[in-house]
Amino acid sequence: MPLFYFNIYNGNGLTEDEEGRDLPDDGAARAEALQGIRSILAEDVRQGQLDLHGRIEVLDGARRPLLVISFIEALRIEQPATAGDG
Repeated sequence: MPLFYFNIYNGNGLTEDEEGRDLPDDGAARAEALQGIRSILAEDVRQGQLDLHGRIEVLDGARRPLLVISFIEALRIEQPATAGDG
């Protein structure tokens, strides 16, 4: 199985993934990154904040960049209905 690294860039700066994860393919790495983002954002919300400026950079086993996923891509944001809608 290929090795992938997940570097996190957010308000805390860069958190480098030193260990990586063995995953079947790029699609599984993307899904893992999205789940990681959602976990980070859930912790933020528990602390009463939400910062969507971060991103996760997925690297291959040679630490070459494969893809970047911004935090906002991990969410579907729905606005509350306003009076008169619906």
